[in-house]
Amino acid sequence: MRLFDPVDVPPLADVLAARDIDAAWSQLRQDWGEAAPVGLGSGTRAWLVSGYQTLATLARGSGMVTTDTGVWNGEPSGPLPASFRPSFEHGATRRVETASGPVHARLRGPVDEVLEAVDAAEVGRITRDVCQEVVDQLVAGDGADLIRDYVVPVSHLAFGAVLGLDPRTGRQVFEIAEDLAAGRGDSAIVDELSFLLGGQVMGRDASGGLTPIGLLAQHSGYAGTAEAVTGMLSLVTSASLGVQAWLGQALLLALSDEGFLRRLAGGRLGTDEALDEVLWNASPVTVLVPRFAVKEGHLFGDDAYVERGDAVLLAVGAAASDPRIRGDAWDGLGNRAHLAWGAGAHRCPAPRQARLIVRTAVETLLRQLEPALATHAEEIRWVPDLRFRRPAALPVTFRATSPSPWAE
Repeated sequence: MRLFDPVDVPPLADVLAARDIDAAWSQLRQDWGEAAPVGLGSGTRAWLVSGYQTLATLARGSGMVTTDTGVWNGEPSGPLPASFRPSFEHGATRRVETASGPVHARLRGPVDEVLEAVDAAEVGRITRDVCQEVVDQLVAGDGADLIRDYVVPVSHLAFGAVLGLDPRTGRQVFEIAEDLAAGRGDSAIVDELSFLLGGQVMGRDASGGLTPIGLLAQHSGYAGTAEAVTGMLSLVTSASLGVQAWLGQALLLALSDEGFLRRLAGGRLGTDEALDEVLWNASPVTVLVPRFAVKEGHLFGDDAYVERGDAVLLAVGAAASDPRIRGDAWDGLGNRAHLAWGAGAHRCPAPRQARLIVRTAVETLLRQLEPALATHAEEIRWVPDLRFRRPAALPVTFRATSPSPWAE
């Protein structure tokens, strides 16, 4: 079949909002194979790819697809859902992740260079301080929404401090970036972001050198202020939402799966192993940045014919449930081939820093508090988001507890 053949297709928004996302992936494979046509809204469609080997091939850059939105053949008859719009806007090359080829390499290079220079020990120290400060505020109460009161502030404050942003500016910058990612705001917000970051450019770290955000803003690889803002915007968006999704999913699994929590608290599952289990069994990343076909033909097998310009969504969140790579007894521990952070030139820019922040945040919270879900896990709702699977809220009650052996 072709993407726009006259058949009923499942709405992508319904798939992303599914309470049991693995069941949704399985149903799509049963109905359509490893590439399912899905509706984006306003008469547009995309191929949703869930087969592991095809995902890996396309994510690593096979020459069959591009992230350049200008190639897209979709013509919406009306507005797309707000959370989809930023990823499909024509001419969205002002974002690093939607640029392609040499332009992407030039915009992405400074981001990788600056993050590589960030000291891991400093990330850990900053994150411990931030998490402790937020936990101290939670201890005084009987309950909280862990997303609003812990996950979001930790992601903003910790990553902001790592980059060298003061707390107030960090909150503003991350909130603006997240508004843009959710399809809210316009160029005026980008101007505001440029102004806020401009005030941080000359900031100095403890040794008197430029902060990471200052180094990024003044990087010689950028052709002017607009490109520097592009690099910073893409970095803070991916960093914040990625950390929120991973930390939120880790806490939800700890609160809803007694076996997982017992193995964690009993020392039979290290924190890094636990985070890898989350990436396999409750992936915080649903879909990578959309690709668009630059060639036509049977890119996914004989059952689907892809035309040039067709939108292709790489559903890396479905990778772990692909029956061809996983048997009934395999748990994936120690295996980091889950594709959650992508592969190739468009891989996530900060997986190392994200892991340090999420690991520290999980340990700090569960070492000092004993949270319990104040609702059934089946009632958890998900933020409308094309790329990241994030709980909208995690209402809990808790009491102070003694340190857990696994957190030492």
